[in-house]
Amino acid sequence: MGVDDERTGGHDERARDDERTRADDGRMRLRVTSHPVAGTGSGLSRILSTGPMLRNTFVLPPDRQVGYLNASRADLLRLGALFRVAATSPHSAVHVPVPPGGRPTSSLGGESRPLPMLLAREDTGLRPSDWPDLRRGMRRASTPLTVTAPAARPPERPDDVRRRADRHPARFAEHAATIVITARAELLFWIGDWLTDVGDGVARDGHVHRHGESFLGDIVGFFDPEGTNRPMHAFCVVAVEPIFHRARWRQQRTPAG
Repeated sequence: MGVDDERTGGHDERARDDERTRADDGRMRLRVTSHPVAGTGSGLSRILSTGPMLRNTFVLPPDRQVGYLNASRADLLRLGALFRVAATSPHSAVHVPVPPGGRPTSSLGGESRPLPMLLAREDTGLRPSDWPDLRRGMRRASTPLTVTAPAARPPERPDDVRRRADRHPARFAEHAATIVITARAELLFWIGDWLTDVGDGVARDGHVHRHGESFLGDIVGFFDPEGTNRPMHAFCVVAVEPIFHRARWRQQRTPAG
């Protein structure tokens, strides 16, 4: 991961369009806030927080072993890049807060509320139970940074990644009202590749244009269903494009003729 020691006076440019942040070689530059952490007893030395960057991303914890990620095209591209940032940094975790407007949704098990996410490589030593102390420590110091995420690779899952997932699956846990995802670097990188690929396909998806949202696929067979307090079989990804919802609303409000 490349990190530019570029300090900024604010975070206004975080909301720039994703196409302007993607270099010709496919890398993406992202504005984050770096929070140093110490005394964790692990290799983790900082939390990279996305702040309001992912303003249309809502992650719902598993209901009947199925979790959901609802995000716009731009956010899927950014989130894919952030998974690759986490994959390439053995000393960093990536924190994705819930954006404003995250409301509970109905599910078979009752109400489900969007939760923030924390992403990290397994070898950072991050444990879900560490999160409350880390969260308190984030309030003490912060530095705006620009991180450069590696370019995405083809999304096809090679056999070696499949074997690694079988032997050492990713862990999906909920602790202190936060979803914590830890995995070996190659699994995090592949998930990032897959999210980038489905994000690139949103503009061509007819369901998104007609209905404002579309089911894009799911990640199955990557998470350990036994080793977490939130058993999960599938992580489903749904594209939700606010621009099409607004256009349909305006059309309904416009009088005929």
